[in-house]
Amino acid sequence: MQRDLIYLLCILLGFGIFFQLKFNREPSEIINTAQNNVKTVADNEIKSENFDVNVRRDINSDPYVVQVNLPVELSGKTRDEVYEIRRHYVRTSIFDADNYQPSNQVYGQIVDGKPWYGQSICWEDFDGEKRASITGPSEESRYINNPTVLVAIEFPFGFTEATDYEFCNSPVNRMIPTYISYSKSKNEITVKYDSLPHKAKDQYYYQFNGQNAVDLGYKYMYVDMLRSTFKPDFSDKENNPSTSIQEFKNFIHVGYSCNRDGGCNNGSPRQPNLEFNYGKRDGAGEIYIKLWKNKPFTVMQKPDIAERIIIER
Repeated sequence: MQRDLIYLLCILLGFGIFFQLKFNREPSEIINTAQNNVKTVADNEIKSENFDVNVRRDINSDPYVVQVNLPVELSGKTRDEVYEIRRHYVRTSIFDADNYQPSNQVYGQIVDGKPWYGQSICWEDFDGEKRASITGPSEESRYINNPTVLVAIEFPFGFTEATDYEFCNSPVNRMIPTYISYSKSKNEITVKYDSLPHKAKDQYYYQFNGQNAVDLGYKYMYVDMLRSTFKPDFSDKENNPSTSIQEFKNFIHVGYSCNRDGGCNNGSPRQPNLEFNYGKRDGAGEIYIKLWKNKPFTVMQKPDIAERIIIER
């Protein structure tokens, strides 16, 4: 009798563990693939799905390598669902904080159920019209999912005639970083891109995207040209981050450039002072950015944090 009772208790304990493992997880309906928590997993082998490159991650290393998180689909989701995605990825970043909440200034204008721009840089034919892709992983989640990238580089144009799948969906062409790290001793973030694949000229340009910087409180920036080997050729020669301190104004709202009925949740506004073309240097180089929470009196003031953007080729 006693042996039967012990056996029954073991079975019940086994079911309890099973149900705890099955249901106490990150919301898989919101986050496509479970991500390892980089603050609790030490010396773990991870693989970048973007470029099939293995890196070592060690929470005690300096620099500390941060996982590059791939985009997820946001179309049709509620703002609360997007907020939960954001909170999840901030928890796995260097900015993890118990009191973190997504900034209303950045994310407060997200509209429930709307489509979002897809990650494909190529537009689709729809009843004879060209419209932005809104299916699959969403381009804005490049920033939402990678909060450690305070300043990103983006090419804010789509291609209406391109149809080659590999070109349209290449991580290089979609400007997904290949590497992210943080050095505590230097108080520097390093973000690497394979290249600036589109030779932006005339009416086309790249721009600095400070969505994460605004959300996490580092909204003032300056490009230190003396420490930069890649020198952006800014569209506004007089008022740009290399001539004076600039303030990011990034936020997400419903815009109509996607050419879809009712519009799409999308990043805004256009900031001409942050736009630049490929520059005078052909190939690899580094852009050194100083960031502050409060506007400094001078560009010589020590930054609250710095970011090195490295173009690898």
